[in-house]
Amino acid sequence: MIIFALFIFAALSDVPIWAKVVDGFGECSEFFYKGAEPQGLDQNAKKICQQYEYGGNFYASLYSTFHRIPLYSAYTFDPTCRNQDGRKSGDWFIEPQLSGISSVSMEPENNYDREELKSNQAINEDYSNTGYDRGHLNPNSFQCEDGRKATFTLTNSAPMDACFNRVNWKQWEDAVKGILRPLSDGTAYLVTGTVPSADYRIPRRGEFDDPSSRGFNRVTVPTHVWSAVCYVSNVDSQNSFSFGYIGLNQPDSKTNVKTVPQLNGELSTLYYANVQIFIDDCFSSNPKSEEIVKQLYRKIQIPLSDRLVMSEDILNTFHSAMSQFDDNVQVPTKRPRVTNVAIEKSFDSLETWFENMQNMKYVSRSTCVLSQPYTGPIWSASSRKVQKRDTPDDSQELVCSLVPEVEPGCTSSCLYKKEARGYRCYFYSFEKSCSPEYSIITVSGSRCKSGNTCALTGSADYGCHTDSSWEYCSPPPPIGKGVGSYKGDGKHCRSNHNCGRYGASYTWCYTDCNDNWEYCCSSDDRFSALNGRTCKSDHPCGYHGSGYLWCKTTDGTWDYCCTY
Repeated sequence: MIIFALFIFAALSDVPIWAKVVDGFGECSEFFYKGAEPQGLDQNAKKICQQYEYGGNFYASLYSTFHRIPLYSAYTFDPTCRNQDGRKSGDWFIEPQLSGISSVSMEPENNYDREELKSNQAINEDYSNTGYDRGHLNPNSFQCEDGRKATFTLTNSAPMDACFNRVNWKQWEDAVKGILRPLSDGTAYLVTGTVPSADYRIPRRGEFDDPSSRGFNRVTVPTHVWSAVCYVSNVDSQNSFSFGYIGLNQPDSKTNVKTVPQLNGELSTLYYANVQIFIDDCFSSNPKSEEIVKQLYRKIQIPLSDRLVMSEDILNTFHSAMSQFDDNVQVPTKRPRVTNVAIEKSFDSLETWFENMQNMKYVSRSTCVLSQPYTGPIWSASSRKVQKRDTPDDSQELVCSLVPEVEPGCTSSCLYKKEARGYRCYFYSFEKSCSPEYSIITVSGSRCKSGNTCALTGSADYGCHTDSSWEYCSPPPPIGKGVGSYKGDGKHCRSNHNCGRYGASYTWCYTDCNDNWEYCCSSDDRFSALNGRTCKSDHPCGYHGSGYLWCKTTDGTWDYCCTY
């Protein structure tokens, strides 16, 4: 009986595993949120369904034969799996079909002629003595039994710096396991991918290497590694969430947590394509998503971040507080306490400040309020919107002070939402309008009174109390646009005088440093009309048979508009 049981165990442990190259992911669509694969990646890459021979799938991979690495692997997380710390010994599997061999099983490379395999895929030798790990995309620790064994294939691995893979990336994987393991009322869909470098490949040929000893410059090293998580609750959609993170594939690099739309945006820049990992971004606007992102920021990203750069005076003060200068003096029983911290950040434009402030609030529940008068550029030098600068000082930096975000009546951060055309927050599951903390500088350049910030008033104006009076503030971004001659030729509002009412019955702003002004729309897009109105979704800004730009608005009337 014991011998029979051992025979059964051995047979099951050697269950053949398939890696089937397919025309589409229909055979393994269960690993993709709503059955939809990520968009915007290399359409010439090979699609692989990693399968059981007797039916069922392990995960899916998109593999680049040009780079000889996967662009991503898509998989799910099983919270009931408890043998997640085991490892496979020996060489990794290869995929024969990638090299024109008809076999559909993952197999060790020594079953085939290596020269035949090498044309379209990596082999184990490519990683030997390079300083790079065969880094899992679908982590072996996320899977069980045969599923774990199936992750040890070179179609699921890419060169990862050893320190990055074993320290930084592992800590993020462990944090994701900690979030997902207690959840049992839904499905966690994960996609982990690479950004191939333009020209860096391994193995690198050294000065004394024999060129005939092995193939050189074969496998592309990724510049970045990224991962996205989409959890779908079967019980309550408010418990569904998504998030992502991305890191430089370098020792001592920093990995940053992102919302899924933010990760899409960064990958679109890196891939030079319009990337979408999850269709509809998988509950990225849910309060639960914000909660998870903040949790990862506090527990993982901050401890792994670079140290703050302090001025010499501040560093000396800090060291003085922490040091004992006389060994004969009794050491105080209580350690010094830091009771106040003042940190300033600088940005090259209103645009970069706004984008960074949005991300900062979402991730850390801190904000950076404008703390000095600013008349510099609206757009960064690299922005596509830059045509010509019309500011008193193109070189002026925007300076802001870092403070905790305080939003009464909100349980989430107050963020600008384009679809809502305004600032919104959540009070638990209820979404509501809010007034962001963004500035302590009025339109005249005065500072708000201590403890006050620019805020929205009942008259739809932004303002604050100064030491001597109450003054208007320039509304927060996005930047408005003047109506011009009602033909789309208006100028953008000045950086220190955004589109607002300023006590009038209409919206207006200064458009240059000579105090020329125009009626304005609160945003430079096809759905923003004058006087804070919004164009209907089926009637955006246009001529509509007239000699001027106009649209039907959501309040049942019409108005002029600025962009078509």
